[in-house]
Amino acid sequence: MNPAKKRAQGSVPSPDGALLRLQIQVARRADTLARQAGRASGRDLVHWLQAESEVLGRHFQADEPTGVLLGAER
Repeated sequence: MNPAKKRAQGSVPSPDGALLRLQIQVARRADTLARQAGRASGRDLVHWLQAESEVLGRHFQADEPTGVLLGAER
C-alpha cells in the first residue's frame, strides 16, 4: 500500500474503531465489577449491564462523542 494513502487512512478515526474501544471499556469495567463482587456465579449479565450503563453514560455525556452509531441509529 502507498505510504501516503496508509497515513491518510490512519488519520481518520473509524466508527468501527470507536465502537470497539467502547466494547473493550465495557468488558474491562464488567470484569472489575465481577472481581469486586468475588466473581459471584450468575451475576455476569448484571455486571455487564452496569458496566454498559456507566461507560456509555460517560461517553454520551461528553462534549464530543466519537460519533459511534448504535442499534437503530444506523
